[in-house]
Amino acid sequence: MSCGRITLLALVGFALSFAPGAEAQREFEPLFDKYTIQAEWTWTRMGTWVGLYHEETDRGSELHFEGDLDLGARKIIPSLDFEWQISPRHRLAGRWQDLERGSNSQTLTEIEWGDDIIPVDSDVKLSFDVEQFYVDYTYYPWLKDRWAGGFGIGLRIMEIDTFLSWSAAGGAGTIEGSEGARVTGPLPYLYGEYRRLLGENWRFTAGLGWLSVSIDDIDGGQWIGRTSMEILMGRHWGLGFSANIATIDVDWRDIADEDGLGTLNMTVDLDIFDLSIFGRVRF
Repeated sequence: MSCGRITLLALVGFALSFAPGAEAQREFEPLFDKYTIQAEWTWTRMGTWVGLYHEETDRGSELHFEGDLDLGARKIIPSLDFEWQISPRHRLAGRWQDLERGSNSQTLTEIEWGDDIIPVDSDVKLSFDVEQFYVDYTYYPWLKDRWAGGFGIGLRIMEIDTFLSWSAAGGAGTIEGSEGARVTGPLPYLYGEYRRLLGENWRFTAGLGWLSVSIDDIDGGQWIGRTSMEILMGRHWGLGFSANIATIDVDWRDIADEDGLGTLNMTVDLDIFDLSIFGRVRF
């Protein structure tokens, strides 16, 4: 089990352990719920540019995985969200998502990838797994009966695992090679949110996060946007749809390669847009 899923489960368990009685929970409604667990069926669309370079020689190249290596740009995946309204002005939330893709393709040009050169007409196999977990805190200085506005700080924990292997027929026989890298990084962001009741049973929420930082071997920036519309069904259920966008443009240095040696640098430019249908359990 990944660190993101473990953190999310720990957050849910901790929050529910402090759950008050039913009447105390109602003070947050209908603009907020005390606790919610949300399961989503998510349609994602991705654009991925990855460069892998030798740390000392800076040899390597950048590839557009969807265009150059036929990695699927669209995929349907599950997502999981949790929210805890600690008090009328304080909220803690988390989201987990795992994007795992693979492809088989043939190169049309020679490619420098890390320490290796992939010749023309090579058969290439690529696996690319991005697991991300968000947790953010929001404070609401503007709090009315039917709307609220707030700001806070969040943390996006991203784990990227990429592995590329190839083979090509040569004069001396088959030429084969592979290169892989795994990185995990904390990417903090500043966050703002607005929510409003539309009628008696409809709830609209929109949020935006951004920050450009340099932490140890990580340097880059990101945008995170969220918006959703939900219909409240009784006291314990909600159904709705949401749109999310997440972008990063990050350089990771001193990355361990598949042999466990810190000899590679990676640059990642990743755009993820998703549409979700969700069901929410309200406590």
